[in-house]
Amino acid sequence: MLNFVTFMECVNAPNSTCLTSPGVLAPVFLTLMLVAVGALVARRDRKRFRELRAQGIWASFIILAYSVVVLAYFFLFAPDAVLGVEQSQIGNMLWISAIFAYGMGVATLVGMLGFAFGGWLVKRKRTPATAQRLVVAIDGPAASGKGTVAKRIAQHFGLPCLDTGLLYRAVARDVVAKGGALDDANAAAAAARALDAATLDDPNLRGPAAGDAASIVAKMPAVRAALLDYQRRFASDRRGAVLDGRDIGTVICPDADVKIFVTASAEERARRRHREHDARGEAITYEDVLADIRRRDARDSGREIAPLEAAADAITIDTTTLDADAAFAAARDVIVAKIASNPAAKKQ
Repeated sequence: MLNFVTFMECVNAPNSTCLTSPGVLAPVFLTLMLVAVGALVARRDRKRFRELRAQGIWASFIILAYSVVVLAYFFLFAPDAVLGVEQSQIGNMLWISAIFAYGMGVATLVGMLGFAFGGWLVKRKRTPATAQRLVVAIDGPAASGKGTVAKRIAQHFGLPCLDTGLLYRAVARDVVAKGGALDDANAAAAAARALDAATLDDPNLRGPAAGDAASIVAKMPAVRAALLDYQRRFASDRRGAVLDGRDIGTVICPDADVKIFVTASAEERARRRHREHDARGEAITYEDVLADIRRRDARDSGREIAPLEAAADAITIDTTTLDADAAFAAARDVIVAKIASNPAAKKQ
């Protein structure tokens, strides 16, 4: 017959009974199970893993906070309860609930630490283990979701990210700021050569007007030539890089390790852009947004220099029916498959 010895008794006075006591083995098995569950959840859905981890840790602290406050009250103001002296029924209930909550809080915290440790093991296992550079070229039309995909891919693989569209938006901004006309090729080329990359975080570059202006200067050969070196220098980072734009896989980085072309129907892209306008409180109809999307597509695809098009070896991802998470997952799977097909690459 098994003797029941608690975990703490074995810590204080270890003996051979500890090896078979349910009181000792149960918390050990439970901890190992939570480590395994944490690893499984983290591998399948890291976002869900982070949510569960945060909820569990917060719950344990809330439970502990209650128990510590109540126990502190008894120790400071009702020490007889600590000594086991009989007290009122309400006092007994509070004392018992505080002791129970304290145990639950500690157990929950230890359990969540095991859960988090399992997720950490998976993350460690999937950390890039090679010095090989990885350059990812992501192209696509306006509002296709390529910028969001690029940022999440860069974050996932630990790579620097460049939204090359911001370069052309910044050039257009600087031309206008100096009183020039957007169709003045000389003024635009001068602005491109003098562009300060530190200004790319200007929030004004994110608006629809900036995007439309960018498509005007982007068709100028002198502007594209002036910005070509900057983009290629960015891609030459020793770790590699993720670049998104309209000619990354065809002109900027024709030798990129992975080329992805992100697209969606004009109607869906217009709906996305229209929602962005609504969120900013801008009064514009869906029909006007759709017309603008089609004008930009025609301008980007019809220009003579570096037109918008998928590279011959690019993988196309249509995001018309995909949300941000699904689009990211599709792009990630493309990259992982590409890496796996290269014997020299052992990355994630």
